[in-house]
Formats: sequence, C-alpha cells, structure tokens
Amino acid sequence: MIKRDTAFTLTELLVSIAILTALVLLVSRLFVHASAITSSGGKRMEADGQIRPLFERVAVDLGQMVRRSDVDFFGKGSGAPNSVGGGMTGNDQLAFFSAVPGYSSSASSPISLVAYRIASNKLERMAKALLWNGATTTDTPIVFLPLTIAGNWAAATDTGADSDYESIAPYIFRFEYCYILKNGGLSVIPWDTSSHTSVSGLQDVAAISVCVAGIDQKSRVLAKESDLTALVGSMNDFSASMNPGDLLNQWQTALNSAANIPRPTLSAIRLYERTFALTAKP
Repeated sequence: MIKRDTAFTLTELLVSIAILTALVLLVSRLFVHASAITSSGGKRMEADGQIRPLFERVAVDLGQMVRRSDVDFFGKGSGAPNSVGGGMTGNDQLAFFSAVPGYSSSASSPISLVAYRIASNKLERMAKALLWNGATTTDTPIVFLPLTIAGNWAAATDTGADSDYESIAPYIFRFEYCYILKNGGLSVIPWDTSSHTSVSGLQDVAAISVCVAGIDQKSRVLAKESDLTALVGSMNDFSASMNPGDLLNQWQTALNSAANIPRPTLSAIRLYERTFALTAKP
C-alpha cells in the first residue's frame, strides 16, 4: 500500500488568505461603524442632558415673572433696539422682573432683574437682585414706569459687560423666541394689536416659545467662532407668518447648506424648541 502526502495547493492558500482578509475588513468596518454610532449617541445624550437644566431655569424665571402694567418688560416688539418688523435681528434678548433669587452684594432679595442674551456665541443669564422699594442705598430698587429697564440697566438690554451675567449655556449659540397670544396666534409683538397698543403686563400673552441651537463642547472646537457667527446670520429669525415648527425646519435647511463648517461639526448641532406657559396675571 502506497502512502501519499497531501498538502494545500498555492491556489487554495491564496483563496484562503483572500477570504480571511475580507472577513477582517468586514469586522473592522463593523467596529468603526459601531464606534461612530456610539460616539454620535453619546454627543446627543450630552447635548440633551445640557439643555434640560437650561429649560428648567427658563421655566422658573418666566413662571415667576412680575406681570404688572406698572413695570417694564424688555423683549422683541416692545420698543427694543435692533427691532425690525416687531422682531429682533439675529439672536434675541429678553429682560424682565421676576420673583427669583438674584446676585447681591449685601442682603438677599425676593425680586430680581432677569435677562437672557447671546454674547460671544454663548448664552448668558443675568439675575440682578433688586428691592421693592428704596429703603437702602446699598441695593438698587425695582423701578416703575415710566422708568424702564433699558434706561436703568443698559447691560440688560445690550451686549455690554456686566459682572452679574453668567455663562449659563456656553454650548448654545442661537437664541430665538416668539409670543403665543391667548387668541392662539403666534406673534413678534407681546400683545394683541387688535385690542391693545402696549405691553400692559403681557396680559395678552399665554406663553413664550423658545428655539435654541447648540453643540457639544467636543464638536465645537472644530468650528471657528467666525464660522458660528456666520451660521447664526444664515439662520432665519421668527416671523409672524410662520406656523409652529417652521423655524426649526428653516434652521435645519441652513445647517444642511452651510459650507464653511466641517460636516462632523454640523451633524453635532442640535435644535430644540420649548414652550413656556405664563402664569395667570397677579
């Protein structure tokens, strides 16, 4: 009986190596995709986790707003500067009196001047402690009309420096809002123009709808501040002709057509909208 030696041929070895290479490439690609999905999900969770406490803070401030006809309210459509057709050009600003704690150099106060603005592509908040009367010269008292917020606290109505501002949301670079009137209409003017000619304690406003655009800090380092500023300019302001959801759709269109910012950065930008009901007028 003759014993024959068997072995793989060169062709079989080459085929085996080719199959093994294909399997390795397939598995490595799966790992890459899984890593990208995990990273994207992590960034979204980070952005969602950051926006939640911001909206909670805004809800408290607006819920405790002093809605009286004898005190001033600074916002779009209420005689604010940079007003075009009732709205504000670019990022919006908001300033009002609210029964929330504020920053004070001496005693605590039950009332504050609260303001929101974007400065250097970051959302800032002011909470300046005030007093209901002028019983002390240490703290500034709340002012009553015809004295206005802009006339007494210029930094609350512009982008000037003020030590009472804090960077409450450095990941937010776009801030826009509109008023929801009690008649159900969306407006850039904080009253029903068919029945009033002034703010009058926001008696015609049922809620304020806020839209923001933000990006996680890891993705933000890939974008220049000048690019973010240009992007803000391409994101439309709210107009009274819009329906709910139109603004975010238009913002998404602006993101899709942006050319100067890296695509990974653009894909990390999140858009949010939240409506804050105002409490009944005291």
